[in-house]
Amino acid sequence: MNAPRPTRRNEWGASTRLAKLGLGESRLALGLAGLGGTWGPVDEGESLATILQALEKGVGVFDTAPAYGTSEKLFGQALAQWRGPRPVISTKVGRLPGRDSHDESYDFSVAGIRRSLERSLELLGVPRVDLLFLHEPQRVPPLERPRVVAALQQLQVDGLAGQLGIGGGWGADWDGLVEHGAFAVMMLFRRIDPCIFNGVTEDLPRLHRANMATYGASPLHMGLLGARHEQFLRERPEWVWGPQIERAIQLKMIAEMHGLALSALAHRFTFSIAELDRVVIGASNLRELESALADFAAGPLPEDVFGEVCGLA
Repeated sequence: MNAPRPTRRNEWGASTRLAKLGLGESRLALGLAGLGGTWGPVDEGESLATILQALEKGVGVFDTAPAYGTSEKLFGQALAQWRGPRPVISTKVGRLPGRDSHDESYDFSVAGIRRSLERSLELLGVPRVDLLFLHEPQRVPPLERPRVVAALQQLQVDGLAGQLGIGGGWGADWDGLVEHGAFAVMMLFRRIDPCIFNGVTEDLPRLHRANMATYGASPLHMGLLGARHEQFLRERPEWVWGPQIERAIQLKMIAEMHGLALSALAHRFTFSIAELDRVVIGASNLRELESALADFAAGPLPEDVFGEVCGLA
């Protein structure tokens, strides 16, 4: 039996399913975690300039969260300066701001969810967000999930959020959420990218039955296929699974064989996955943004190279 593998797009096309939801038709979104300092110190002036440059370059979808450092504040400053079309904006509730990516705290109470979104809207300088994600659903005890969903739906009724989404998790993390019918979008995180195809058979059938659109986040697998490749090979942190590290080594060999940077191979492969309605790229500075946008502009990964990556599964 063949191992599960994603399907290749011949061209980018438009996210028709997302467009019908009022979330724009672009297949590309910029995640602001890196620019907000989640993964390490950043120059806020450069981060602001990078966001403005993304807007100038036509990026029309942005994803942020209270837990992404200063990203909401910086994005709000950028929006205040921007005179072009209003982008599609998503943020999250559940996980609270912390000192860094390892500082985790959560508030899934009704009051906490509302307070979090209201604070995000204040920082962003907008009256509503187009998409509101429940951040890290695995942290919500199963018995509390109906109450959390009701709180999110009330934010919709009150005009503070357009569509609702689930940000992260898989399997039992989604029980009581996916089949509820309240959520329109799933943000898959380290489930379908060049390092892992588990989401193809384990997640997508369930999401399709629920008629949910899909975001693919972190195409560089948390930096394993980008700037932190060598670091992760040395340190082998427990949260980067061993099989994915071994696969990353093979992916780098394929990239070099075809004259590609590893990050370019990873970006273009993930952009090419037909099962993903939208891909969320990350950047920590202007150089990384320009590199990611150049990868997107280069078009789908050639069919033979896409096949080689799939053949590693």
